[in-house]
Formats: sequence, C-alpha cells, structure tokens
Amino acid sequence: MIFLKYFLLFLVILLFYVLLKSPTDRNYKINAIEVVKANVLVEDFNNQLNTNFWNIVNRGNNYNNELQYYYHRNININNGILAIEARKEEYKGYKYTSGLINTKDKFEFLYGKIIFRAKAADGKGLLSAIWLLPADDSLLPEIDIIEVLGENNGLIWTGVHYLDSNLKLESEFVNYKSDKDFSIYELDWDKNEIKCYVNNKLTYKTNVGIPNKKMYLIINLAVGGDWPKNPDNNIFPVSFLIDYIIIIPKELDTI
Repeated sequence: MIFLKYFLLFLVILLFYVLLKSPTDRNYKINAIEVVKANVLVEDFNNQLNTNFWNIVNRGNNYNNELQYYYHRNININNGILAIEARKEEYKGYKYTSGLINTKDKFEFLYGKIIFRAKAADGKGLLSAIWLLPADDSLLPEIDIIEVLGENNGLIWTGVHYLDSNLKLESEFVNYKSDKDFSIYELDWDKNEIKCYVNNKLTYKTNVGIPNKKMYLIINLAVGGDWPKNPDNNIFPVSFLIDYIIIIPKELDTI
C-alpha cells in the first residue's frame, strides 16, 4: 500500500510537471483524481522511449504511395523532445527514410482523452500525423487528431474516416489555422461524440463515425505520396517534434 501511494503521488507530480512546463501555452483543466485512478500513459520524453508503451516500426510497405522507409534510426530523443526525422537517403530501395511509432498491442483503449504538445515538420512533400486505428487490425474507423502538410504547417486537418450503414466509405474533416510553432492538442473521445481542441480552443466536434472499439495511437512523418506529393529535396533532414503525450483512457486493454 505504501508503494502504491507513492507511485500515485509520483504520477500526479509528473503529470503536472509535464503540463506546466510551458504555462503560457496551456490552460487545461486536468482532474488529478481521474488520472490516478486510471492506468494512464504519461510520456515526457526525458528518457529513452518507453518500450512498455511504444513500438518503433521498421517498414517499407506504405500506404498512399508514400516514398519513405520507416526506420528505427530516425526516432531520436534530445532534451526532452521526441524528434521523428525524415532524411534524403537510400535504404532498401527507398530514396527517403523517416519514422513511425505506435502503441499497438501495448496500450489500446476504448474512449478517453489524449493531450500532446507538438510542432509539425516544415517543408513541401511532408505529412506529420498523430492518429488512431482499431486494435483489431481493421483499417476503419480512423480518427485523425492532426494531419499537417509541411508546405503549410500552420493549417491543421482533423476528422474521421468510417463506413456508413451501407458500408460506403465516408469522411468528415475540418481544417483550421494554428501556430507553426509548438501547440497543445487535445482529443476527447466518448461513445457519442469526438471533440478536439488546440491551445484550449474547440476546433472540431462530431457525433458521426464514432469508433466503438479499442484503438491504438500512431505518430509518424510521411514523405511524398498522394496528398503531400513529391518533396523538395532541399529541406532534408527535417523533423516532426513532440514534447509530451498523455493518454487518459476510459476503458483500457494493456498487454
């Protein structure tokens, strides 16, 4: 019991340290009781990536005709910041490398809150993304918390992809302007509604296409492909930066 008490106290202190590192950037109301009673993911990147939560993906078989090979060497932590770096280099038949991490099979949850502070990569032909996919390996539904094209990294895309009652693919998206520097993003997901905030301002709200199955989190930086198009080779190397991530699930499945 004494160990549990001190562990919960440590979690609360760590949470408030992370959220208050840049007090001018945030004004979120986080309930400490909600945090300590749940199994939460708190990642401030002050040490090496916690492999109890995260997978570092090595893969060249990409979606959407993207040009990168996802390579573990492109995931780095420096001074409390996770840097996912895209490089112009040949590897295993690909002309570019980049990075992808996810919580597949390690931290999967149904409904909850995700808060993170991030800065998208800058440059033509890049796509910075933080998103959710189903834990059962199906491709839909999908929640895109942020998708940011590098040629205009002050414009954020948020939305959902899902199948309607006739199994037709549907999407509901919005875009909105944000700071090109670090911003704080929040997803609130429950069984009836999804809401997203940027720097404490509501930017997206929907009650359609809501996933009702456990999901896992993905963070990646894509190069080229159907949407970003071909990159400007003068921009490399370039990084997608994440300061911290907190996930407070309502229902959790950890392995």
